[in-house]
Amino acid sequence: MLRIRYGKIIASCAAVAVLSIFFTLVLTHSGGAKPHPAPLPHPQGTPTFPSEDGREAIKPGNYATAINIHNPSLGTTVTLHKRAVLAPYEDFNGEKAAFPPSQLQPYTLPAGYAVEVDCADIRLLLDTPGISSSFIKGFVSIFVPASQTLDVVGVYTAEPPSVSITDSNGSPVTEIPGIALEMLQITPQVVFTFGPPNPTAALPGRAFNEYSAKFLCSPPPKA
Repeated sequence: MLRIRYGKIIASCAAVAVLSIFFTLVLTHSGGAKPHPAPLPHPQGTPTFPSEDGREAIKPGNYATAINIHNPSLGTTVTLHKRAVLAPYEDFNGEKAAFPPSQLQPYTLPAGYAVEVDCADIRLLLDTPGISSSFIKGFVSIFVPASQTLDVVGVYTAEPPSVSITDSNGSPVTEIPGIALEMLQITPQVVFTFGPPNPTAALPGRAFNEYSAKFLCSPPPKA
């Protein structure tokens, strides 16, 4: 008898639990959709960058990139080759991205010396019409023979636009946000080319260390 009673009690509890879960699910999913918070409006007067197909290329602000290259060797001069490429949206103007990389440009860096590639250098390296006053983004690649190494650091600066607010007295006040600075060590990857070395090629040999760094460059200030 006790076993039968316990069995009935357990069955009744299980039935109540199932019904509770059922009604909870019904009440949860039968209600209206939860409202999503509205996006915060942009401050008045915030500038917007030129963008592809009317889309915002990146959040408004002032961006600069400087790629620092150092030859750590004690006695070996390095001849590096650099090139740049723009990175548009995949469906730029309704078509696939069609901006080819720039030509490889050689640069000789003696032992212990360093050089910086900034946004002005990148624009000259790209040599693309219409980018002198546009926001640009893409990659800079630096090649050296696999037997040689470099110290490559990307320095990125971002400055949000100033914001106009009203103080407690009702007077307009302009707030200037701080500048964000970040430095990233660029690690190389080994790139192989196939076939015999070609002395007339821009990069003779079969294996190279490639340092690829992202760049973000705002339009230069107007004179």
